[in-house]
Amino acid sequence: MRILFCSEGFIIDGVASFNLYLSAALSNAGHDVAIAGRWAGLKNFKERHRKHGVRIIETVSVPADSPRLIKKALSFRPDVIITDARRAFPLALKIKLISGAKLVTVFHDSIWNKPDKKNREIATIKKISDGWVTSEKHIFEQMKELSPECPSLMIRRPITDMVNSTPLSSRAPFRVLCLGRLSGYKSPGFRALLENALELKEKIPSLELTFVGGGSRLHLFKALAFRMNRKSGEKFITIAGTIPDPTDFLAWSTLVCAGATSAIEGLLSNRPVIAFSGYWMGLVRPDMLDYGIDTHFAERSGDILMREHPEKVVEELERVYREWENLDVEQNTEIMRKRLEAEFSSKKVACSFEKLFGRIGVEIQG
Repeated sequence: MRILFCSEGFIIDGVASFNLYLSAALSNAGHDVAIAGRWAGLKNFKERHRKHGVRIIETVSVPADSPRLIKKALSFRPDVIITDARRAFPLALKIKLISGAKLVTVFHDSIWNKPDKKNREIATIKKISDGWVTSEKHIFEQMKELSPECPSLMIRRPITDMVNSTPLSSRAPFRVLCLGRLSGYKSPGFRALLENALELKEKIPSLELTFVGGGSRLHLFKALAFRMNRKSGEKFITIAGTIPDPTDFLAWSTLVCAGATSAIEGLLSNRPVIAFSGYWMGLVRPDMLDYGIDTHFAERSGDILMREHPEKVVEELERVYREWENLDVEQNTEIMRKRLEAEFSSKKVACSFEKLFGRIGVEIQG
């Protein structure tokens, strides 16, 4: 089967990581997979796509649905098109209308906040799509309220094939990896850690902090880190910026601070995780795991709004370090990793998509 992913552009963000993980899972399942998008910068997932046998179809253009890109994508002769309901949808729509391929639309955001932009209005998506998918529970509930005529499913993200589980490190040195976008909404907790880094270093002498992720606050983080390192007299803070593959950083870490998919990556890498992004969750524990999955690890809902209480991140990091020996970190992390391996299995998700393809009338060869 020929499966074409439509991308807004080859950049690194949450939608791009979903496309990377799902395209790899379907390619590893034996399908002919390609991803089409405009060239949009030097740091991207293209090499990771190629590593898993996914073809890259790209062109330099301003719009995401340029005639040149459409022509190149049509030469792939897709049986199925997979797109997000955002900026990539107009590209997928035009390819579907010309090729007759089946179209599966993936929702990554709240449907009620979706802007009515040309060729990606909800009415258009309902009319053109042959199947709807989301990986998040609250979005799935919104999808059902719209009563689409096509199959509408919740299928988890396929992550297991894209991370490596390595033995958990000891508490010293206490290496903290902050993984995620550096923006006002995504990372108030990250900034709180950075602004309080000197006080944390006094309480945790072996502390090392590394921030992996790009975003609008990257230059601010670099400037703050420079000042903190200079005052400390040693470089214990690293601002790595955008990294297409954080595997080595995850293996380096003692503890991961992250939200959304990055929190899942941390746990699947066999690392304890303090989960936060837009909302606070605290140290992820086995008894909180279902709650974390349902809220996409505090991406869009949680106990409190993180930007109103960023100090809680600092308090939680200090607490975890102080109580490390009493938290059963190694045992609890292993329990959660094994549960998440079943929930976010790349093979399981690929199989779920194959079943969906069959339901919408695509014949699966082999």
